[in-house]
Amino acid sequence: MSMCLNRRINILVCPFGDLNLLTFLFELLDAKFPDKYSVTFISFMEYDKLIYSTINRDQIHISPGTREEWFDSNDLDEVCRFTLGLSRYHGILESNDYFQRVANHYGAQISKIIDSRNIDQVVLFNGRLNLFIACLDKVAERSGIPRLIFEQGLFRPLWITIDGQGVNARNSIKTSEDLHSPEPFEFQQRELYKDLLSLLPIDRDKIPDFKRKMPLFSLMRAYGSSKLRPRRDLFFRNAENEELLEAAVLSHKPKRCRQPLKTLDELRCNNDYQYILCPFQVETDTQIILHSPWISSMSQLVNVMYEVVSRLNVEGFKVKVLFKAHPMSNNAVRVSHPHAALIEDVPMPEVFRVLRPLVVTINSTAGIEAVEAGLPVITLGEAFYNLPNVILGYCDNVNSLQKLLLKFYQGEIECRPEIKLEFIQSLRSKYQVLAYQND
Repeated sequence: MSMCLNRRINILVCPFGDLNLLTFLFELLDAKFPDKYSVTFISFMEYDKLIYSTINRDQIHISPGTREEWFDSNDLDEVCRFTLGLSRYHGILESNDYFQRVANHYGAQISKIIDSRNIDQVVLFNGRLNLFIACLDKVAERSGIPRLIFEQGLFRPLWITIDGQGVNARNSIKTSEDLHSPEPFEFQQRELYKDLLSLLPIDRDKIPDFKRKMPLFSLMRAYGSSKLRPRRDLFFRNAENEELLEAAVLSHKPKRCRQPLKTLDELRCNNDYQYILCPFQVETDTQIILHSPWISSMSQLVNVMYEVVSRLNVEGFKVKVLFKAHPMSNNAVRVSHPHAALIEDVPMPEVFRVLRPLVVTINSTAGIEAVEAGLPVITLGEAFYNLPNVILGYCDNVNSLQKLLLKFYQGEIECRPEIKLEFIQSLRSKYQVLAYQND
């Protein structure tokens, strides 16, 4: 997009996902470069709209309503995929046509805003976090508008990810050479990226909680409008469906099963077994819904691992698989198998240090942590770190996983710790962004 000399760079920002960080960053950006950028915040929830109004930010609010069409069928499938998958997970029987109508409305309105505001760049969080964000990301991509996409870092809690294409399996890292090349990524050469990095790292304690700036009654009313009204509308559109009422309108989180947990001390003292660590993930996360082609639940993952660990023991290898609950999930998965156990909730680095396991993960950041610890890693889903010599391999079915594990325990696979180390060092130095001075 051509720009006149001395014209401000117009930025469209959707902070949903980490509203406090992104809103604060652009306050700092405006203070440091007062005549360089013109920032417009875009919201799709009454909750966000009220926050931006309260703190006097230039903002545009969008809500579903029109019947305009903007996306083609392929784009619609892509932008609706996560929302549709999430709805199916919760038992919501909404048709794909409904989500496509909403997506087309969002696409048409976002396109008008980009044109009317002469937007030069778009900033958002995750890129597929919900239907609106997926539409914003896709409209910017189709319109040729450069994007900066934020996400939690691979090395938490002090680091964040900023990418110009996407996050996780959609990011800019396609080969090891992309990381090891001295040339920066395209998005890292943009002025906005460089100026944002000049603000970091920041003191986390100085990031305001912007919702606390709102009157309590207004905050509660906006939250009710954003969270409760959609559930009410969903119920009335499907009032005859009793299963929907239970799943979508009166949904409840499952409690974790009460079951014995193995301690690291117990496992360390048992020298009879070699260990496979299999960390659980959040089933409603984009990593599972979008990037896990053949495993859609943790109970399915457990059954897959039961099958392969039984085969390993039949082949004469004394191997036990250890599952570890995800701290952000209440998923109720029972572990009951002679060659399996659920372990206590301790930091992942401590598990790696004490047990030195082989790690099998769908595509968790625990896989990155394991690579950093020099451990062998196998993935079962799409991950940007599915790279030769960085991991043992990617398996897309039970048979390929069984074969790869057998080869590993038979000593037929060479591990290259120096390549893992080089990969991690390049991730930190070239790709990840140190965002915080303190936890």
